[in-house]
Amino acid sequence: MENMTFEVRDLAATRRAALHYSLSRAPIFSGLPEEDLDRISHYAEIRALRRGCYLFREHDPVVGFFVVRLGMIHVHRLDTKGREQVIHLLHPGESFAERAIMSLEGYPANARAVEDSEVILIPTEDFMLHQRQRPDLAWRIVASLSHHLRSVVASLEGLRFNDAQTRLIHWILQRCPATASSRKPIEIPLEMNRSEMATALATRRETLSRMIRKLRSQNYIELRGRSIRVLNLPGLRHLFNGSLR
Repeated sequence: MENMTFEVRDLAATRRAALHYSLSRAPIFSGLPEEDLDRISHYAEIRALRRGCYLFREHDPVVGFFVVRLGMIHVHRLDTKGREQVIHLLHPGESFAERAIMSLEGYPANARAVEDSEVILIPTEDFMLHQRQRPDLAWRIVASLSHHLRSVVASLEGLRFNDAQTRLIHWILQRCPATASSRKPIEIPLEMNRSEMATALATRRETLSRMIRKLRSQNYIELRGRSIRVLNLPGLRHLFNGSLR
């Protein structure tokens, strides 16, 4: 019995240490004092999701916000025709659904695991109590919401173009560093599969594949595993500017 008690304590300590480490690497909690990280790791929970499983759906009651620990989470809404509109693709360390804890209307979107994933649930009641004692946490929520808003605005900016190819080129150019040399190929990691990318660009997968093949045949880009390599940045910019005329 005594050995079993020690084993349970060891498991609990290991769980808290894992949570503490993951939370400390999340931008929303970066630089947070150790005592606060310890406290959050005591009331936070790890939730595992199999690929394709939903963490929550739009209007579900709010239980808290989340930090991705492993895998990838796809946050989306459905339009009037039932099509998915991608809001975010979230990777380890990224937080989401912070806004929901300040609302009584339920979650504003759907969240689904793209692959086998783990998220850390930060329960609403525990966090709000903690926040009242440490106002700095409220500013961290505001900063995180501001980051999410910029991301959404960037996505909407690309959707203003009527032509799907222009949206694709804009999407690629957005991900090229401003200081990138036009003489060297630029590697852009693909954080989503072809279907998700098509959804994000408001087009069909077949149309997206056709546009990518066209840009490849013209030596603007090439595909390398899970990335797009930009071979001709000036040419791609010229093609984009020409489509706006």
